[in-house]
Amino acid sequence: MPYPTTATNRALALPEIVFEILACLEAQADLCPQLVQSSLRACTLVNRTWFFDANIFLYRAPYIRHGRGSEAKISALIRTLDTTNRGLYVRSLSRCKVELWEMFPSLDKLFDPCPRISSLALCFRSGEKGHLMESFETQAFRSLNPIIAQGMAHVQELDLTSVSVNAVDKDDTAYVDAALNCISTCTRLQKLVTTRADWSNIKSISRHLTDLSISFVAPPDLKTSVALAPSLVNLTSLHLHHAPQALPAHAFSRVLAQYCRSLVKLDLCPEAITSRSLEMMVLRNPGLVSIHLRNCPDSYTAAVLEYPPQELEFFDMGTVDSQLILKALSLCPKLTSTGKSAPRNNNTAEFWQSFLERARQIQELHVERWSDFHSKDLFFDTVLPKLGPQLVRIWFGWRDLLGCDELERVLTSCDRLQVLRAPVKGNGQNLVRCFKCVATRSRLREVRLFGDNVKFCDDDKRRMQRFLPVLCSFTT
Repeated sequence: MPYPTTATNRALALPEIVFEILACLEAQADLCPQLVQSSLRACTLVNRTWFFDANIFLYRAPYIRHGRGSEAKISALIRTLDTTNRGLYVRSLSRCKVELWEMFPSLDKLFDPCPRISSLALCFRSGEKGHLMESFETQAFRSLNPIIAQGMAHVQELDLTSVSVNAVDKDDTAYVDAALNCISTCTRLQKLVTTRADWSNIKSISRHLTDLSISFVAPPDLKTSVALAPSLVNLTSLHLHHAPQALPAHAFSRVLAQYCRSLVKLDLCPEAITSRSLEMMVLRNPGLVSIHLRNCPDSYTAAVLEYPPQELEFFDMGTVDSQLILKALSLCPKLTSTGKSAPRNNNTAEFWQSFLERARQIQELHVERWSDFHSKDLFFDTVLPKLGPQLVRIWFGWRDLLGCDELERVLTSCDRLQVLRAPVKGNGQNLVRCFKCVATRSRLREVRLFGDNVKFCDDDKRRMQRFLPVLCSFTT
């Protein structure tokens, strides 16, 4: 006698519903990868339909946290790559972050079973004597054999992160050669992150590149920059940071300022661009949404405000003249965050009163230290009550710990708060009590608490999840 078909059984058997559920789950992978991975493994046990669909998502972006026991987990993953039962699923792998010298002897061992990788992060431990990208020094990697070249041609996001060199007999040659080889074969590259880059010998780069984050040791000269510029006109995100003892990249950024018209995000330091080039770049990119200036003189903030982007939402000016902060709030009507901007002078109650009068759109607040807000009392008695009802994100720095009473004041003052990052002192039970008092009206989706005095056990976290069911991530 066949079993009666219930609505639940029919729903579990519909592939399109299963796919939507799994796709929604995978969308949270960047926020809480461990939780998503464990949930996907549980989904494989529901029934046959869920097993096949969940396995594809499970192996598309495997997450292995680096730490004690990670070597055993990595070995298990490599063995999985060779099994016939999982072979088809592994071929769907598209996002991979690997420490090459630990996981794979060379890239061909990765691309052979996983030809569809589109996002590749090559990360290396830093500060370990004798390790200078051992895999980069193999001839197969440096010359990019056919398997590697074919695999790299599909990569759309490439993260090349270098390693601190402590060994006296090593130099950067292996890294530079390998990095340029990688870039030259990534013909579909859309995002590139690299440090200690030497572009003095670069010949070409993908015309699809939209996101560039780079730290130059040797930037391209003016002639090379002009030759590369047509391939960089589609950039929407640009992060030029400065390597120690590196040459300035002013010629490269001056060329970009003339060619780029689609920039949305800028992250710059004075060694990477001059204030004049920055002014030109802002003028020719009116769609800028985010600008981050790192250790820049006041003239750089003034250059941005010469032609203030009307769509600007995030503007981190650093430590600048207080009048520049007020001017930015007045000229940028959509500004929702000033990042870690802090007044160098006139840090008084009067300044913060003026700040609060103009901060009608501010939704994100960075509190690096109480002194940035003149005093701790001014922050809690004046700034927080005024801004609290409109804050969506609040970030506290590492320097000043919050007690449980202070944390409770933050939570009760911020009705719309979704993201909280704070250093705290106190035990888990008292911290749970703080969150429980606002649980019924809380919109929190991410909480990160840290501090040497935190004693937060797994049971406390489970209690948090019970009365904050929408919370996606909770870390300490």
